[in-house]
Amino acid sequence: MAKDAQGLTITGTANSADALDRAIADYYAWKGDPVALLQDAAVADPAFSLGHSATASLFLLSGFTGDSPDVVEALTAAEATASGATTREQMHLAAAQAFARGEMFRATDIWEDILLDTPRDPLALRFAHDTYFYLGASQSIRDSVARVLPHWSAADQQYGYILGQYAFGLEEAGELGRAERAGRQAIEINPEDGWAVHAIAHVFETECRQEEGIEFLIDSRPQWGKGAALAVHNGWHLALYLIEQGRLDKVLAGYDIHIQPKIADDALLDLVDAASLLWRVELAGGSVGDRWQELTRQWMTHLDEHVLAFNDLHLAFCAARSGDADNVTRLRASLDRYAKDGAGDNHATTVAIGRRLIDGVLAFANEDYAHTVDCLLPIRYQAIRIGGSHAQRDVLTQTLIAAAERSGQLSLARALLTERLALRPTDKTRSQLDHVSAALTARHSQPH
Repeated sequence: MAKDAQGLTITGTANSADALDRAIADYYAWKGDPVALLQDAAVADPAFSLGHSATASLFLLSGFTGDSPDVVEALTAAEATASGATTREQMHLAAAQAFARGEMFRATDIWEDILLDTPRDPLALRFAHDTYFYLGASQSIRDSVARVLPHWSAADQQYGYILGQYAFGLEEAGELGRAERAGRQAIEINPEDGWAVHAIAHVFETECRQEEGIEFLIDSRPQWGKGAALAVHNGWHLALYLIEQGRLDKVLAGYDIHIQPKIADDALLDLVDAASLLWRVELAGGSVGDRWQELTRQWMTHLDEHVLAFNDLHLAFCAARSGDADNVTRLRASLDRYAKDGAGDNHATTVAIGRRLIDGVLAFANEDYAHTVDCLLPIRYQAIRIGGSHAQRDVLTQTLIAAAERSGQLSLARALLTERLALRPTDKTRSQLDHVSAALTARHSQPH
């Protein structure tokens, strides 16, 4: 049997092992087309079971539904060759099957079991990492890497990228100093490591270091821009700093240059970033013109997928702001069907949390701000269950604050802004708090 770059046995030819190594390198670097590499190798080498199951996992992690033809075909091929595969490869298949059934927690358990015996399995490590991100499992994002990091060294091609993963996990777990140090170490090893750049961007955002963040991302864009699959997201982080500074024209100019041309490519991460960005610009008082229309048309093609409540939330931003009431009607009907007939981890999250968040943003767009508060306030600390990062979910906090103010619940708005100022002491937050406090004082001074 052949072996991969980590010395792990692969059922298949040496060419298949080589294709696997190249696919893993592309996957970690957010470059190229790892799926195509694996599919081509599996066509040439039908016994390459891991090629089939890894293809299924990559499709699923890209937002494909478990019953999509591409996923079903890859799983069927992996199942047909499983009897000749190694135990580790059979476990990879089991994880992909679980994910396809909507059992994401079960999939991570299987990948973690693989890592117990083979801590140098780069697929299990990265598949678990990405899935924990979808589940909002901040500590697992960190600890999954921490458990295996001593088994890797600078001699390994993926070592820098794994440090970048660790940096992001540290940041999401609140260890910002360690996260920045790990991220910078990863970038020293590989300046094109977009995920490590992304981890540091999160640190700057959380610590309100906007000027540093702007300089860092602009200066390093020639490097991180080479990781095409992550380029829009790192540009999104740049936009967050600019929004905080009130530079909305520059944000929209960046949207038109870097995001709008990629909408038709239908990458879900890019669609998420686009929707989030337009919603945040409007929360900040800007006008986005007709930009919602094209984005909504693309998002609505995913109406009935319900892979992640996090994705559905961003679809809801678009449906609500598209100007077409039918989009909202169709979204509600699709979510009703999913609540009735769906299954799996995301179904449970959608029913418990996701639907209420979506109802809140739909109410906000309909200017029913009191109902937005009723939807978002009681569950805001549970929103982590929909996945994504702290920075991405912050859009919900911003929406809640705006709804509290616009509904006349000024004491609540003041309390939320006071809380936010303690965490994010920016001029924008301080100005918002001063405005709300002045309005509340004026209200109290009026004769009864």
